Order: sequence, then C-alpha cells, then structure tokens
Amino acid sequence: MSFKNIGFIGFGLIGGSIARAIKSVRPECTITVTSRSLTPLHRALNDGIIDNICDSPDNTFSKCDFIIICTPVITIASYLKQLKDIINPSCLISDVGSVKGFVHNAVKQLNLEKNFIGGHPMAGSELTGYANSSAEILNGAKYIITPTPFTTDSQLNALKDFIYEIKAEPIVMDAAAHDYAAAGISHVPHLSACALTHMVKKQDTSSHYMHIMAAGGFKDSTRIAASSPEMWEQICAANGDAISQMLSEYIDILNEIKNNIDSKTPGYIKNIFTESRDYRNTF
Repeated sequence: MSFKNIGFIGFGLIGGSIARAIKSVRPECTITVTSRSLTPLHRALNDGIIDNICDSPDNTFSKCDFIIICTPVITIASYLKQLKDIINPSCLISDVGSVKGFVHNAVKQLNLEKNFIGGHPMAGSELTGYANSSAEILNGAKYIITPTPFTTDSQLNALKDFIYEIKAEPIVMDAAAHDYAAAGISHVPHLSACALTHMVKKQDTSSHYMHIMAAGGFKDSTRIAASSPEMWEQICAANGDAISQMLSEYIDILNEIKNNIDSKTPGYIKNIFTESRDYRNTF
C-alpha cells in the first residue's frame, strides 16, 4: 500500500509541514488541498508544495488514497461526514488532532473505522499558519497513531512507513491512553503557561516592573501561551475529563508546595527540585 495521491483538509502549521516533508522525499506525489482560507494555498502552490486547490472537500478527493484532516479537533467530525460519501473504498483517512477519543467516536458513528487511523504528531510551535511551516519540525518527532478495531496490518504498516519517510517516529497506542497522556504532557502545560501569563498581567505593578523584568525563564515557561486560542478552546472541550483530572493533580502539587513554603519545611524545596531535575534530565 503506497500513498501517491494525498489530500489535506486544513493547511496550517502542521499540514503545511507534513506537505513540505512529503515533497522533499517524494516530489512525484500529487497533493490536493482545501482549507478555510485559500490564500495560503496559492502560496503553497507557487512554492511547489501542493498540486491542486479545492474550494471544499469535493469529488477531487475521491482520487486520493490518503487524506489527512488538519483542522481544529471539533471540526474534524464535520469533515469526516463530508468525506464519507466521497472517498474511494480503499482510501485511508487520518488526522493530526491532539485529542483522539472524540475523533474516534465520530469515526465509529459514521461507520468509517475501516478507513481511519488517528494521528497526532508531537511537534509544532506557538506560531501558526502555513507561513511558519517547516519539514524540520517533524524531524525526530514522536508521531502517535491510534488504530481502530478494524485497522488492517497493511494500513497500519503503510502509515508507519509514511511517518518514517517524513523523518518522524510512529508510536502506536490506544486513543484513551493517548488522551490521558496528552492531558498531562501537553494540555495542562499549555493551560499552566496561560495561567502564569494571566497571573503576571493581573499582579504586575503600576510601573509594570514584572513586564520589564521578564526574561528567559519567564519567556521559556510561557512561550506556549501564545498558541491558537481557537484550537485550545476546542481541545479543552474535547478532552475535558482527562484535563480536569490532571489539573486537580497539578493543583494538589501547587498547594503542597505552597504549604511547605508557608511552614518553612527544611529540605522540601531542595528535594522537589532535585527529583524534578533528575526526571527532566531523562527526556
């Protein structure tokens, strides 16, 4: 199973980066794209990254043997519904959404489990849009794939080969396991960065000393707070249970730290920094 005609629905940072990576290793592939905004698509066409532009997911996509949906999570379901009556029977559909359970539920309701494998490249930037895309962001990135009960070995191996080809590393897991892990290592950190930024904005002095003094540590800790508000609203809506569970755990740890600072517990801060540093150094 080989992907020669590839379709994209949505073409921002991740879609553009995957398309660039495809063209760098397989320039003969035909790439067809539709997106909410067509302006970046004309730029991508001029760049030689894509071959066809469509106003919407129309019958042009029936020629695709692989389609990747690169839209915000909750809108993926609506595009799956549109594709259901367009795709050829052997077409494989994937997505790049950071919540998998929500998408798999939509796939099951639409009876598309034989045509779908979920995907989530663990790559990106606080920057958005095709203009900021780069094949390099996929280089060495973990790329999670979540099969359905109907996924064949041929389909799974074809997607793995595709991911290796674009220089990423495929990791197969269950959708629920993905969402639990993603809440801890991605969703809550984004919310934490947002909360920290919001706290500094609210608590800054009238002379704005916090803003003036903010340097590398603060900027590194809050970089991801500049991510797409639309995307994160949808992620939190789609993975609310796991995010809420992880937030409770995080709040408990923050309260523990606060209580030990208030009580001046000898060695507590040193120990928690040592433990965190040692674990962080294993990544």
